[in-house]
Amino acid sequence: MHEEQTEIIAKPKVRLKFIDMARSFAILLMLEGHFIEHTFKDFKPMIALVKEKGTSGYILFDWWYFMKGFTAPLFFVVTGVVFVYLLARNKEAGFAKNPRVQKGFRRALELLFWGYMLQLNIRHITNTFNHEFPWLYAFHVLQSIGIGIIFLLFIFGLYKLIHKGPLYLYYFIAGSAIFCLYPSMKYVSDGVYFPTNAPQVVQNIIHGPKSVFAIIPWMAFTLYGGMVGALIIRFQDYVKKYWFSLIFISVGAILNGFGRPIGIFLDDSLEMINIDLLLVGNAWLYGRMGQVFIALGILMLVDRWIDFKGELFLKIGQNTLPIYIIHVVILYGGIFGIGLNQFMKHSLSGLEAIIGSVIFIASFVVFIKYFEFFDEIKKRILGLLKLKKRS
Repeated sequence: MHEEQTEIIAKPKVRLKFIDMARSFAILLMLEGHFIEHTFKDFKPMIALVKEKGTSGYILFDWWYFMKGFTAPLFFVVTGVVFVYLLARNKEAGFAKNPRVQKGFRRALELLFWGYMLQLNIRHITNTFNHEFPWLYAFHVLQSIGIGIIFLLFIFGLYKLIHKGPLYLYYFIAGSAIFCLYPSMKYVSDGVYFPTNAPQVVQNIIHGPKSVFAIIPWMAFTLYGGMVGALIIRFQDYVKKYWFSLIFISVGAILNGFGRPIGIFLDDSLEMINIDLLLVGNAWLYGRMGQVFIALGILMLVDRWIDFKGELFLKIGQNTLPIYIIHVVILYGGIFGIGLNQFMKHSLSGLEAIIGSVIFIASFVVFIKYFEFFDEIKKRILGLLKLKKRS
């Protein structure tokens, strides 16, 4: 959810619009996905059918559900792409002297702050800690991305320290290691959390009662995104080439179509040295990673063939954090405890939910169109508050 605009690489001087396109698609998919999920009255029974029979009986819903599951991996990967692309561009600066390092740590802390802040419920503040597993301690999207950015920075620091091999290999190894750890968490017995005896807020980061987007496996997508960002820098002269995007599409198609055979092959290979990881259970991870690669490859082709001038659309992708924060407040009642979710949860027909999601998205498009105006109002209000405190 990084807000920084995609910068211009020094040689050749081109704007990689496909990155902003990917972020814009991801945030718009998230908005409509969350709205429909929480307002469509038949959502739960149709999801139950999909999980039981593989289909809800409605092609449109099945396709929507597939795209809903694609949104989060795309978000995490693109975050890693943008962050490392901006971080590693300055090849001369060391780790400590790279201005992107300090900005990165500040961004990570900001994401962690907002992640937990949005889970606060002022309206029912007295009941916040009265539950066995308080939602306040949940580990959700923003926290997961924040920790992912910290790991991107640590791995970049390790690369600068060792300075052996390409940067993208470091991120590939780290992402693959996270994927390898996932089966050990996936097959843990119900009610068993890790680290054992640690506070719930810590357990949720890895494997706890409220691990919505635990770092295992979700951080792997961010790390693989870092790998892509490093690859773009390494092969910057070829990013606009036809074959470069085809490589992404081809690799993505292999991962998406052969995720299970890949897992079986890796398990059989590791068993020869007495290592049992059950990586076949990671088939959906390989599949989703492959789908993201295909999407990036297609957007690269669009960026190459079409002189895309949809500045408003690109601007949406450059301001994902405020969009995410505001949508949580409006839809879920984050912080204040009052949101649309309380008034129309699972109460709309399919057509009503679709129309509602279009209106919901349109309101955010208008917000981004006049973002500078709203941002100026915010600055003035903060300025007045500071003056009052001084007086």
